[in-house]
Amino acid sequence: MSVAARSLPAIDVQAHLGHYVATLGFFVPAAILIGFVVFAVVRDRRISAREEAEEARQEGMAREEIPTPPPDD
Repeated sequence: MSVAARSLPAIDVQAHLGHYVATLGFFVPAAILIGFVVFAVVRDRRISAREEAEEARQEGMAREEIPTPPPDD
């Protein structure tokens, strides 16, 4: 322990440690939750972009389709 911590009564040291643990207990889960939300948004945008690209590809293939010529008689 540091010299400053030894000069404090035991209850004050516990209060300081409790404050730090409570701070970590709030911010760590909050950071994890924010990480999950960011991951979900990025994943959703990737899936949406993939679906839009597939739709555009299908529309392009339908637009560029060449009809079969009539048979020669």
